[in-house]
Amino acid sequence: MQQGRAGHSDRRSGSRSGFARRIGISVVGVAVLVTAGLATADGTTPAGALTSGSPVTGAATPGGPTTTTTTVVSPTTTVVTKTGPTSVTTTTTTVAGTPTSVTSTTVTAVTPTTTVPSTSTSTTTSTSTSTTVPRSTTTTTTTTVPVPRTTVPVAAPPSAPSAPTFDTNCAAPATPALQTYLDALPSGAVFRSSSTACYEVTNGIVLHKPISIIGGTFYDPSTARPAVGGLKPIILIQDASQVTISGVSVLGVNTLGNYRPLLVGEAGIKLESSTNVTLTGITAKDTFGDGLELVADLGHRIGTPVSGLTVEGYSTVNAGRQGVTIAEVSGATLDNINVVDSANSAFDFESDIAGLGAGNVSISNCTTDRGINFVETLTGPVTISNCTGFRSLHLHNITTPAQVNVVGGQMDCRRRSPVPCIVQIGGRLTITGVTVQRLPGPTPVTEPMWSVSSGGRLRIVESQLEMGFGIVATGGTVKVVP
Repeated sequence: MQQGRAGHSDRRSGSRSGFARRIGISVVGVAVLVTAGLATADGTTPAGALTSGSPVTGAATPGGPTTTTTTVVSPTTTVVTKTGPTSVTTTTTTVAGTPTSVTSTTVTAVTPTTTVPSTSTSTTTSTSTSTTVPRSTTTTTTTTVPVPRTTVPVAAPPSAPSAPTFDTNCAAPATPALQTYLDALPSGAVFRSSSTACYEVTNGIVLHKPISIIGGTFYDPSTARPAVGGLKPIILIQDASQVTISGVSVLGVNTLGNYRPLLVGEAGIKLESSTNVTLTGITAKDTFGDGLELVADLGHRIGTPVSGLTVEGYSTVNAGRQGVTIAEVSGATLDNINVVDSANSAFDFESDIAGLGAGNVSISNCTTDRGINFVETLTGPVTISNCTGFRSLHLHNITTPAQVNVVGGQMDCRRRSPVPCIVQIGGRLTITGVTVQRLPGPTPVTEPMWSVSSGGRLRIVESQLEMGFGIVATGGTVKVVP
């Protein structure tokens, strides 16, 4: 809204004509402003209007006419000037609304005057004459000024992204690019696919915001390291929260499950410094990297672990490195985990950041044919319960007093191995209610069941031990409680 400015109409009248002064003509100007909301019918200021007025004394001729002049400054501002016999008054009126037009009317009226006697001197004759002004002379001028309405440009609403197409056997890339489609979705959106949908996503996709992906297969056909950087995870959840992935398969081309160090960046699903993520009913197969990888974002949030993670049903087959890497994690629950034929460990607790590892982690109801590995720092307790088939359990260089508990389930140690089934270098490990046995076969068993050193404390409580003997060295302790 433009704000009018009260101006001074400094009308300085010179001396009127002698005739006007003699006959004393009085002119009254009446101005009526007809607008949408500029004045009421009785001349009062309408509600919401801002009115200011100040008399300005000019050099108007005494006894002269009074004239009202209306000036339209803007669609919302009007200046009314009254010039009287002795003063000039300017009034500015501003209203909030913008009218569609402004109409101004100026009326000039001449009122009756008195008779003016005229006397002439003569020796013989005396004559009296009078002049009478007509009762009224009115001139009306009406001017209508159209006011154009202000045009406010309205931005067109953003069009919804087109849903990506897919091929039932992943023979063609998803079009348009699935990453572009996901980036365009609002936070909290759900991307749902049919069970036959297969999206080819070369070098993977990245999720940065709260989103749900339900159903579908995501296939990365990459077989070589890119010119810049390494292979990317098939699905990367990076610095995000409230992400849900359910009923999804991630698929690579490492069908032999071989370890290829230049390609291990291709995890099935990888979380970096993300919180409150839920993974349900996931299958990761033939990846060059881990089936599931949980780490801090080394590029942006190096000190922020994964937290608040819930995994319910996750199978990884032919992973080219670990089945599940649990590196920098603070608070995670993993249930119904199945690791088959990973190149290295089934579960690897191994951090690349000094002083920051994993803690408050629970793994339950898991099956695997590989081992469980703890390396370096633990920041809190870890519990593994009701897991079966794991071949070994190793704790290496644990410098913190965090407790590792293995409760229930069954260990199937190899009959012949270069190292014992349980190796503990420092740290605290308690095995409760676990059946520890050797795999069947004709080969005689010669290796010990455990090896504890460097102050490590091993407690075996109410567990069944096949050939329960081992090695204790360098301040280690072993206590078997029947």
